[in-house]
Order: sequence, then C-alpha cells, then structure tokens
Amino acid sequence: MATIDIGDTRLYYELSGGGPPLLFVHGMCGDAEVFAGQARRFADRYTCVRYDRRGHSRSDLGGAAISVARHADDAAAVIEALDLAPCLIVGSSSGAVIALDVALRYRHLLRAAVLSEPPLFSLDRAAGEAAIEELTLVVEQALDTGGPSEAVDAFFRLICPGLWSMIDERRKDRYRANAGIGFTDLRSPSLDISAVELSALAIPTLVVTGDTSYPVLRSVARRLAGAVPDACLVELAGCGHVTYAEQPDAFARAVATFAAEIDRRTALNLS
Repeated sequence: MATIDIGDTRLYYELSGGGPPLLFVHGMCGDAEVFAGQARRFADRYTCVRYDRRGHSRSDLGGAAISVARHADDAAAVIEALDLAPCLIVGSSSGAVIALDVALRYRHLLRAAVLSEPPLFSLDRAAGEAAIEELTLVVEQALDTGGPSEAVDAFFRLICPGLWSMIDERRKDRYRANAGIGFTDLRSPSLDISAVELSALAIPTLVVTGDTSYPVLRSVARRLAGAVPDACLVELAGCGHVTYAEQPDAFARAVATFAAEIDRRTALNLS
C-alpha cells in the first residue's frame, strides 16, 4: 500500500506505467479505483498516478477544513512529492474543479489540464442555483428516509444516471462508503470564478462533456471552453456526466489526441 505524507494527512496513491506523468483526480465519493481503466489505457505511454483524495477510502481525513483549495493544495503536494512536474492533470466533476484550481494557483506544476464537466455553477448562475435546489431536495429526502447510502444513490441517480445504471453493487458500495466526506465536499463552497478570471488561465486545456449529461453541466463546459484562451471542447456522444467511465474508449482517445498535441508543441518549442 503506497502512501505519502501531505501536511496534516496521509494519502494513498497508485503508480503505473512509464513516460510523461499523468495525474488523475477523482470526483465526489470516488477514489483512485475509478480511474483504473483509464490508467490501463495510458500506462504504455505515460506514468499514471491515481490517488484517494483526503478522507476518501484509504486516505486519512486530516485536521484541515475541507475545501476546493485544500484538495488542490493536496494535489499540488502530490505532484511535488512524487516529482511529477510538469504533468498533465485529468479531473472529473469535483475533481475537475480541483484540477482547475491547481492550474490557476500552481501553473508551474502543470503542462496541460483535462477538465471533464466541472460543476462551476458561477459560470451559469441561474441554472446552477436551480440545479442545487433540485439536488438538495432529492438528497435530503433520501437522507431522511434511507440514510447516507440512499442519499448517495439519490445523488448519482440524478446527476450520474449513466454510471449508476452500468456499475455493480460492489462498485456502488465503494461510493457509498465515502458518503460522509462526499457530502462534506458537496456542502463546501465551490470555486467561484468568472469568465474574465478564466481568460487569464495560461495553460492548454481540454474540456470534456457528454451530450446526454445534466443540462447545466453541459452549459458550464461550453462556457468554460469559451473562456479559457487555449482550450478546446470535446462532446462525447451517448454519454452522461461520468465521461471516462460511460465512454472510456472515446474519453481515452480524446485525452490521447490532446496529449499528443501538447507533446508536438513541446517538441517544436525545444527545436
């Protein structure tokens, strides 16, 4: 079991493959396991690092207050401790928000970022507020009637129906086991950022969305891609919110194409 001491906590991580570094950051209630399939797809070309965010599965919670900034500080510390810089960071959902915060505050550690449907509701406030209202009602009703596990089910049935219909109970139980930290994350302030602030993001960025995903998440993805100067948007057909799991091959192709372009640019700059 590989662990690394990061400030006030100890994080579990897995490393595979060889080549340029690629760091995966999971979303709500997840852990390193959710990106195992993507790591297998890239291990022949990249050094793939996956880790459990603080308080998730095999990582300690620590004593610091939970926030996007705290998770981003952890991700940056992992990059530095494992000597991954400059790396390509890949984040999904809340993991993509964390990856974006790393890109904004630790630009020197990254060479590019892949952001899959980050819930940056400040980019579409009216739709974001409506989504939060619906989500809060659904989750609180489930929590009252069935407890934390049912609340996790309710969350994923609403936001990630594609994923929740395709995985078995064992894999669902991994998410359910992280209910406590998941809902702590959910109640924590998200990254409040404007299109103007995003225009200063000086890093190549791939934004990924699914064409059947929750409407505001698609809207946010489009606005994010439009605001970041060096960004491109890929929409995966027949795909919901959890793009890397619902369309794993298409997701991997999109990331591989993007990474190859970054490698090409790097080679040109060195020549």
